Amino acid sequence: MSIVSSLSGYIEIVTQLTAKTDYTLVYRGHNDHSYIMQPSIFRKEEYIENEHLMLRELIASHPSEFASDLTTLELLARMQHYSLPTRLLDITYNPLVALYFACLPNKKSIKMLNGKRKMVERDGEVVVASVFNNSIKYFDSDKVSCLSNLARLNWDLKDEINLSTDKESFNKENPIKRLLHFINQEKANFLPEILPQDLDDIVLVKPKQNNRRIIAQSGGFFIFGLKKEIPISNEKNIHLSKIKINSDNKAKIISQLDRMAINEKYLFPEIDFTAKYISKNSKNTLNYIFRSLM
Repeated sequence: MSIVSSLSGYIEIVTQLTAKTDYTLVYRGHNDHSYIMQPSIFRKEEYIENEHLMLRELIASHPSEFASDLTTLELLARMQHYSLPTRLLDITYNPLVALYFACLPNKKSIKMLNGKRKMVERDGEVVVASVFNNSIKYFDSDKVSCLSNLARLNWDLKDEINLSTDKESFNKENPIKRLLHFINQEKANFLPEILPQDLDDIVLVKPKQNNRRIIAQSGGFFIFGLKKEIPISNEKNIHLSKIKINSDNKAKIISQLDRMAINEKYLFPEIDFTAKYISKNSKNTLNYIFRSLM
């Protein structure tokens, strides 16, 4: 694991990274180095057990927000946008965007020798994922449809899925019949030929560039099937390496990134985030406007 304490040191490291032939590099920043590469739906038992209900409840409460979404993947991407737990894990193709997220504040309480407690900043981390190109799929991939529609199955059916059977028997099982029903709603001609191992996979999805936040963050995401996290080392499809960000230098790096337009205003282009950014930086913003008018 590399450790950096400055923007220049980070840039020096990432510019030396090269993907092996037939692999692509993507990045994810965590503001806590102990974070696991796991989607939010798997972080609590009640989330995964109620995944199908949370999905329907949000759509039922705000149907107009999802009116333009044609597939379950598009539904999940929008739900991720609104912070509902999903089986998606955001990534970026821009290492500076990952660094921004790694440097966001995240304090923890620790006990001192005198018995008192104090708040200390956690080290951040950028995870570099080298992904085998065959594990990268577009938004309309059949495999992506299979994985995303797992979200619509109730927990009892997901728990019954047996990956050890042959393909023909697998596609005749009740949970898979129900999964195929959901897939056929978005792909009417989809054949009952799901491979058991496909549901235990993790793939990198290239989504439609029709979301302002995805565009601003050079984003994409991993979609998870029944596997709950990316192993530390999976030499065949996904290999992870890590860059630790020293907690003492987080604020300085955030300030440096701000001058490169890697900040809340540009990464979150919605008006509420822009307003928050202007409020936090009101003195600098007004000084800039005043100098521009002189």
